[in-house]
Amino acid sequence: MNEQEKQKYYGNEAFETIYQKAKKDYAPRLASFTPLDEGTLVQRIGAALRPMYDKAIAAIFRENRRANAELDADALSRGMGSSTFVTDVKRRQNSAAVDDMMELESDYGAQLADQLYKAMEGERDRELEVEKFNAQQMNRASEQAFEAAKVLYAAYLEAKAAQGAGGSGGGSGSSQQKTAASAQEVKNSLAQAVAAARGQVEQNPNGSAFYNGGEPEDVRRVIGSDLPKYVKLRAEMSSSRIPDKLRRLQLADVK
Repeated sequence: MNEQEKQKYYGNEAFETIYQKAKKDYAPRLASFTPLDEGTLVQRIGAALRPMYDKAIAAIFRENRRANAELDADALSRGMGSSTFVTDVKRRQNSAAVDDMMELESDYGAQLADQLYKAMEGERDRELEVEKFNAQQMNRASEQAFEAAKVLYAAYLEAKAAQGAGGSGGGSGSSQQKTAASAQEVKNSLAQAVAAARGQVEQNPNGSAFYNGGEPEDVRRVIGSDLPKYVKLRAEMSSSRIPDKLRRLQLADVK
């Protein structure tokens, strides 16, 4: 139904009352999502990346210590001892190891920043998807509630017209009014019966539980039916039976 078709229902107090109740009945289950904050993402990404880089850095300094030890051993074998030459070579080796370590640290920072950006984008995308899903659910529920409210409002107008007809005129007109009232009663009884069969027991002569909860096409078939056998079930529903007993009633018992 487009907005123009809906305009004729807006501003009608009776319809608005029915519609507000229908919206509660059709309220959808919405999804929830809390995106991970930057600090949490950094911790998770770092926990995955850091061990690999720490292992590489440890290997650099392990190799550096081995090279220094070999240099000392070679110098001793040549009788050089702790010469300035040996000291200078070891200093350059140590400096090279530090440079390699800094290069790895720089690469780690770049990898962390890149993965953090992608992770935050992913969190935002998931949040938008949840918001989109919830909006679709709300729109769908609103349309379903509006359609249900239309059906119930039509039944309300029909019942109101039947009540008005029942209180005026006489003679053949009174006979027709009684027939209309009787037909309305059967429709209401049928709605109540279906509501009871669905486990939606509600003490309301207009069968609002069924009108609110039923599929629009089902409701149309029900209120257009002419099966008087449900009058008996309506009488049972109006008695002192408790809801648990009413739920056990089977349509097959009403004949």
